[in-house]
Amino acid sequence: MDNKQKWGKAVQMISLLFLAAVISCGFSKNAMAKPKPVMPPENVSVQMKSATSLKIKWNKSENADGYIIYKYNKRAKKYVRVHTAKKNQRSWVDKNLKTGKVYQYKVASYKMVKGKKKRSRKSYEVSAITHKKRSKKVNALIISLYANSENEMGICSDLLISDDVLGEDTKASDPVVISDKLVWSSSDESIAKVDQNGRVTAMEKEGTCYITARAHNGVKEKIKMNIVNYARPKSFPYYRGEYKYVNIMLTDYRENVFNIATYFTVNKNEDVWGTIKMDAEGNITGYPDFDNIAEIEEDIRTILANFPLVTEIFYSSERVEFLMKYNKYGSSYCRIDYCIDDDMSDDVNTIAPHWAAVNFSPM
Repeated sequence: MDNKQKWGKAVQMISLLFLAAVISCGFSKNAMAKPKPVMPPENVSVQMKSATSLKIKWNKSENADGYIIYKYNKRAKKYVRVHTAKKNQRSWVDKNLKTGKVYQYKVASYKMVKGKKKRSRKSYEVSAITHKKRSKKVNALIISLYANSENEMGICSDLLISDDVLGEDTKASDPVVISDKLVWSSSDESIAKVDQNGRVTAMEKEGTCYITARAHNGVKEKIKMNIVNYARPKSFPYYRGEYKYVNIMLTDYRENVFNIATYFTVNKNEDVWGTIKMDAEGNITGYPDFDNIAEIEEDIRTILANFPLVTEIFYSSERVEFLMKYNKYGSSYCRIDYCIDDDMSDDVNTIAPHWAAVNFSPM
């Protein structure tokens, strides 16, 4: 065998060894890859099945090989496992319970990893009472959500549970739900947030999201909210274009005005108010102590320096006003008002509210 053949054989051997190493690394990477974490089941709920039994229900959890039901033990002061359910099981009945007693549950998913149960975190807590037909203490059955009638425009708030929540299988005239507390959540907090009193606040992003209220036993109701920014409208709900100088401001300085209106109606502070002006030397005074105020300084300078009819910009909690003077004496003027709530709807100078929730409807 000559040197050329020897060299060829060596190269071939090196290639095979390299390929084997790559394949080995690939297998080892796959072997070392961590399995996807199993998540707790969603839509956990509990309802009364009889005066001595409760039925716990849940949705399928992806990658789960089964489910573990936990019940709160007052003596141990913790949740203890009471049942292990199979992969295809979606409910379990807890029997032989005491009538008139409240029971609390949580559910976890698990996945088998190397012969051991790898458990998810536990779900949120659900609770229910066992009761007879004429009991005055019952479980929630219906949640009714509706918009506050005083806020048909602007921020929709005060989403409440209705007064006619009924008990399950009860004929009592005035049943009392064991807990009227609701847990509120938003499907997208970049569009709208909701606090635990049910008050909704629109954020800086337009779009659709869902606000959900959950009762003590897991009963849910949700509403669809389409959040629209009326500070940057395609058309104005109140203004019809009857003022020449307003039209100039809303065309030539449209983006500047909208940026300022958006900034001040989002960065609201009940304790902050004032007026932004330009002095004789061209210095702008009156900026509030808000975070990121620099992001609208150029917009403010552009309007005050280049459109002198706007002599000041007044800001206060949840609103901003542009004062326009038509003559050199300042005797002819109007205020162009942007505000969150619709409390200025009868004022012809109010251009539009800021954030509004429309298509507010139960699902």
